[in-house]
Amino acid sequence: MKTQLLAVAAAAAAGGAVTGYLVAPSPGDAAARPAAAPLVTGTLHAALNMPAGDRAKAAALGYDLFDVDPDAGDLAALPKGGRALLWVGNTTCGDFQQNSASAFAGTVKRFAGDDRVYGWYLSDEPNPDQCPGIAGKLRQRADIVHRYAPGQKAFASLTDWPMGPLKPSETHLDLIGLDPYPCRSGHDGCDLKAIDTMVGQATRAGFSTKMIVPVFQTFGQSCSDGEKNWRLPAAGEMKAILARWDRLVPRPAFDISYSWGRQDAWACPALADADGRDGNPDLQAVMKKHNLRRTGPGVPERDPAPAPSPTATTGSCPEPAKQ
Repeated sequence: MKTQLLAVAAAAAAGGAVTGYLVAPSPGDAAARPAAAPLVTGTLHAALNMPAGDRAKAAALGYDLFDVDPDAGDLAALPKGGRALLWVGNTTCGDFQQNSASAFAGTVKRFAGDDRVYGWYLSDEPNPDQCPGIAGKLRQRADIVHRYAPGQKAFASLTDWPMGPLKPSETHLDLIGLDPYPCRSGHDGCDLKAIDTMVGQATRAGFSTKMIVPVFQTFGQSCSDGEKNWRLPAAGEMKAILARWDRLVPRPAFDISYSWGRQDAWACPALADADGRDGNPDLQAVMKKHNLRRTGPGVPERDPAPAPSPTATTGSCPEPAKQ
């Protein structure tokens, strides 16, 4: 997913390797744990690679979960009601931020009682083939979160590399992002079956649908310096992507739009550009409707139904409205 800014990735590469385990394993599932933070009753919405100056605009579009560094100033600057997903991870096989277990544990302890912290972003696209020890490193960090901040979530974003070695019993992750990007350059339409394929891959690896965080493609690469594999979806295509995800994972803990901001090598244009101007589709309007229509635990909001007439009969409930 290449979720973090290149500057963040460079900072993450500055540390040493993680070795050993600090705490005993905990159950590798998304079961409820004693909550140190307020209960989240609906789906949260994150958009990655967002400059601090754009957060108020994003909040008006319904984004309420922000990936930030574990920094008190960044937390204090969140929009009212905003929650934080703290980036402390690695990318693929790179080094982690705060590589020593003791340093990471100290950071988790420091933010364990902060109601604004939703969880910890531990890794972006870990590749168990290239880095066979990555599952143990994720388990070590997830266990630290569970021990010192039991109400907060241990999260990593996975891609279509082998997921079996990263199964819940090996990594103890609470939630995983899945990032199938269905709209490719040079192709008419978007391959929505790519979403089905990756969700199936995750469930076969032992991840329940309650653990899955959808990652929506809100970027293209027509102006990127590097890859040119993906194109920005049109508004109708974006709606179809949301509807497909809603059918497969209807009540996620949160979802992710990748990417809000540009990344020179990976994402250009991005959601910040997609406001209906300069020839770009108005994906911001699509995402605003998606984000703001959810009320309870991920259930799409509906208009009140009229009371049935005395002669009316009730049938089966219709499928939930698509996003």
